[in-house]
Amino acid sequence: MSRYNGPFGAAVPRHPDFHAGMMAQALLDTPFVQSAKPGSDSGPGPDKAGPGKPSGRRWPLLVKLAVTVVVLGALAAGADWAGIAARLSAADPWLFAAGFAVKALTLPFASQRWRAVGRAAGFSLTRWTAFRLQMASGFVGQILPGSVGADLLRGWFTWRLGHPAGPVMLALLVDRLMALLGVVLIGLVGLPHLAAVAPPAVAGTVLAGALVLAVAMGLLLLAGRIPRDRLPIPKRLRDGALGRTVWGAVAQLRAMAGNPAAWAALGHSIGVHLATITATILFARSVGLPLGWLDGLAIVPAAIVAAALPVSLGGWGVREGAMVAGFALLGFDADAALLVSLLIGLSIAVLSLPGGLFWLLLRNETAARTAVPTSAVPTSHGGPDAFPTDFSR
Repeated sequence: MSRYNGPFGAAVPRHPDFHAGMMAQALLDTPFVQSAKPGSDSGPGPDKAGPGKPSGRRWPLLVKLAVTVVVLGALAAGADWAGIAARLSAADPWLFAAGFAVKALTLPFASQRWRAVGRAAGFSLTRWTAFRLQMASGFVGQILPGSVGADLLRGWFTWRLGHPAGPVMLALLVDRLMALLGVVLIGLVGLPHLAAVAPPAVAGTVLAGALVLAVAMGLLLLAGRIPRDRLPIPKRLRDGALGRTVWGAVAQLRAMAGNPAAWAALGHSIGVHLATITATILFARSVGLPLGWLDGLAIVPAAIVAAALPVSLGGWGVREGAMVAGFALLGFDADAALLVSLLIGLSIAVLSLPGGLFWLLLRNETAARTAVPTSAVPTSHGGPDAFPTDFSR
């Protein structure tokens, strides 16, 4: 596994999905490699992989493609497509349009969440810039695993606009944490209804997951109060590069916990998820399923979490599987559940299409910035080669 300099200056392993995101961006934006300073030892760029690296970078993407194809194929094989087509042809156009419009609200909510976590991490974005970043990363993220690839691209675009790499990476982490916390809180609201309609093991698993997350976040915040040299772990681990990096990140996260902007990001996360749940209910009702609000609060959060996992392309397959399983708990037809899930996925894909224009504009804008001589770039924004191969700035 390759390594990179973490946001606090220490070398840490790269996540496999880092390569997937950088490979896709390298195919779309060739100036990526050219942004490094001549003679700098920043490691191989995305199009300069050493021997064996292309296959190493490609296989996680192939595995996720296989997961997407296998799950969708299994669902499609057992579906009554004539019945699905009949439901779709008889859909209420007004409810359908309302579902699409509500789903579109996730875009400004998500962009404002990114703006809020950026403010908490120490860099500022205008509302328009945050929206452009969200649209561009969402467009390219349609071919990347889960939401992880889109997150990496949003961070990369943000860095290319001149913001320091360390705070950008910290903002990416907090953005994911707030998204997860938001969906867990909504899931807890729907937990009583889920417990009434689902086997006890299902509701128990949801509650256990929420408790584990709460305990983990509490311990993380408490641990941040302990000086690193007093940690009850071996000195080799405590003073090593990885130990310094992790503890630096913990300290930063604890500091951000008291920042109102971070909690504003949580509000935006809840807005994103509530818009998705509302759109699901409207799509379901448009095709004749009497899905209620408590039903949506009970089953849709699990599908949101499944779609965010970096195990398939764009969340396809796992989202549909989770939605079909959730609808089955409520006694709804599997074919209708599959149709609703496909409508959610297609709405995301359609809404992301304008992001192609934003990506092209951002590509030109960031290329112009990297064309500026190194001496002309303010050191407060990191050097032109600071991201993604050197997160120490």
